[in-house]
Amino acid sequence: MTHDPSPVVGVPATGNTQSGTLEPGHVAGPAEQRRVAAACVIGNFVEYFDFAIYGFFAAAIGATFFPGGSASTQLLQSLAVFGVAYVMRPLGGLVFGVIGDRAGRRASLSISIGVMGAATALIGLLPGYATIGIAAPLLLVLLRCVQGLSVGGEWGASSAYLIETAPPGRRGVRGSYPSMAAALGLLAGSLLALVFGLLLTPEALTTWGWRVPFLIAAPLALLGLWIRRRLEDTPVFAEIERRRAAEQADVPRARFRDAVRRDHAKALLVTFSFSWICGVGLYYLGSYVVNFLASTVELPRVQAVLLTGLALAVYAGLCPLAGRASDRFGRRRTVLFGCIGHAVLGIPMFMLMATGNAVAIVVALLLFGIVQAPINANTSLILIELFPAATRLTSGSLGFNLGVGPPSGFGPLVAAALVVGTGLDYSPGFFLAGVALVCGLVLFALLPETAGRNLLADTDATQDTRPARPATTTTGI
Repeated sequence: MTHDPSPVVGVPATGNTQSGTLEPGHVAGPAEQRRVAAACVIGNFVEYFDFAIYGFFAAAIGATFFPGGSASTQLLQSLAVFGVAYVMRPLGGLVFGVIGDRAGRRASLSISIGVMGAATALIGLLPGYATIGIAAPLLLVLLRCVQGLSVGGEWGASSAYLIETAPPGRRGVRGSYPSMAAALGLLAGSLLALVFGLLLTPEALTTWGWRVPFLIAAPLALLGLWIRRRLEDTPVFAEIERRRAAEQADVPRARFRDAVRRDHAKALLVTFSFSWICGVGLYYLGSYVVNFLASTVELPRVQAVLLTGLALAVYAGLCPLAGRASDRFGRRRTVLFGCIGHAVLGIPMFMLMATGNAVAIVVALLLFGIVQAPINANTSLILIELFPAATRLTSGSLGFNLGVGPPSGFGPLVAAALVVGTGLDYSPGFFLAGVALVCGLVLFALLPETAGRNLLADTDATQDTRPARPATTTTGI
């Protein structure tokens, strides 16, 4: 077996073979590895930073764009607009998936963060209903649609870039970075919202205070765009383009219909399943729990934010550890561990939180992070390793964005409805445990082990005739 002597991976041969390497199309030293990581995670950070600040400032946004009704009506209208982004995610995944597969990972990354930053900043600058009338909420909906499109393509493209440039045996750690960045974005957004809520009067918060965090996202997006434009594309995409140019292989170009190919049906079901439990768990931890503690458990808002902030910080630290465990023990075992954890502990965790005892709440939230990190840290990995190289972003986009889109995005609403409908404070655990059980059974039956799989394979992993090598392999990409 020939190993690439460079500090990064070479590009392996075609198909599912695990032996041999080609000359690397891209040499990434430690400095460039850091640039790649920064370029990718900043987009995920901005994405979930926006998620947090919109949720925390939903009441102020509702008063600005939907005046005339009660405060509850304004809030519901604002949250309805918030949900538009989830509906647009699958379409965005398709559009940016085709861009990433045809024009390159760097092109998809650059366009998505540029569009995301511009839409977020424009929301912060958008005049309210009192200034431009009905055009204000209409433009808000349009900008949320644009955000949803860009977000739909961000996760897949950044995951591909991180994993396709990962050193041997380090895909798991690198693939965990988007999940870690998402948690840090949620944490930063919630803490910033808390600070603004403490420092500003309700009037100031409603008139101008809510706009500032949206404007803060703009320079972060510009920084990400600048870093991304300085990168070369991944060695996997470079090799695909080399083969096309040399006409050495029949390398297909991605098309929209690749997202619904019949031979990917099993892989799409797998993708939807791990994405659904990933999304529900993350949105619970990053959005719903703070409202659950403040409204249902009736903790002071500041205490609720600080407790969930602590949980998000711990969870962010656990993501790379879960990625390392995935490299050692494999994707399948690690994800199934997380699903079993949610199915078994989903209800007990909410029972602990419902006590209102700070120690019990911390224990519950730590357990939540421990069982959620193995799922989220592997989502990027499996998404990229599961599908064939030439069409992986297009092929995986539909199942992934359907999973983390509406079914997950409406999870907090389902949780709140369960509390009202059943009268049981711990009833949100029913939905969490139920989703984990369903997804866990599907993944137990269908999820192949993808660790160590050749990233230039021309079929999806569910069609492999032999298992991939262990995750610790140092053989090529």
